[in-house]
Formats: sequence, C-alpha cells, structure tokens
Amino acid sequence: MLPTLSPELKQAQQLAGTAQVFAIIALVIIVTTIAFDGGVPIGVALFDDSLDWREKTHRIGLLLVALLPAILFYESVNRLRLALQHYDKGEFFSAAASARVAQAGDYAIEAMVAIILVVPNLTMWITHGGGGFDMELESATIGMLAFACFVAAVGRILTAATQLKAENDAFV
Repeated sequence: MLPTLSPELKQAQQLAGTAQVFAIIALVIIVTTIAFDGGVPIGVALFDDSLDWREKTHRIGLLLVALLPAILFYESVNRLRLALQHYDKGEFFSAAASARVAQAGDYAIEAMVAIILVVPNLTMWITHGGGGFDMELESATIGMLAFACFVAAVGRILTAATQLKAENDAFV
C-alpha cells in the first residue's frame, strides 16, 4: 500500500504532470523548428540540379552544424520529460528519474558548448576552408550554460539522495 502523500508532495506531483505537458509541447515545437529550419533546406539542396555535389555537401553540412544545439536541447527536454513521468507517478526517490535529470543537464551543457564553441568554429572552418577560432560568448549563453551545469549537478545530488534513501530503507 502506498503511503498518503503530504499536501506539498501532492502539489509537487501535480506540478510534475503539468510540467510534463509543457515538455511535450516544447518537444513538438523543437521538432517542428528542426524540420522547417533543417529538413526543408536540406531537401531543397539535395534536389537542386544546379548545384554540384560539393556545393550540396557544403550547404547540408552547414545546416547540420547549425541544427546541432537544437537536437541536443531536444534530448535534454526529453530526458526531463521522462523524469517528470516518474514524479507525476509519485516516484520522488526514483533512481531512473534522478539519472534522467542529470542526463538532461549533460545534454543541455553539450548544447551550450555547441552554441558557444562548436557551431561558430565548424561554420567558420566549413565556410572559409579551415583555420581560426571563434566563440559565441554573451551573457545569455553564459547564464544558460551555468543553468545547465546546475541541472546536471542537481541530478547527481538527487541520485545520491536516492541511493542514501535506499540504503536507509534497507537498514531499517
């Protein structure tokens, strides 16, 4: 028999359900954006007979590089959605949920590194034929990178708390 949840935990459970809906909406928006920003131009480049294979490869490569952060953010939001499923079921000390929160933070960190370093450099190297170094450093990107690091850290803290709870439950 499941224990009765306190009002705070019930509220957290309801919040997790609501957040899960928002996560699904965000995932649909991200997929739609990727499809229109990447899929359509890639299709046009593939079937444009006026372009030789090098120009097609060049355009498609630039598009894929530009899409990398969105793809990583998609996976980050998806991992949070999966964690929210556990919380929505009242599984607040779930090892799977805490691991998914940590993974979401990791994917968000990777997305931010892609925005700050990977996309600017690969774009420059593909466009100009190599060489050079560039960074996209603004206060918003630094703030988002810090937030992603905090999410990853919280996920690991939740994992440790879950393991501690399991040990305490086994001891009693």
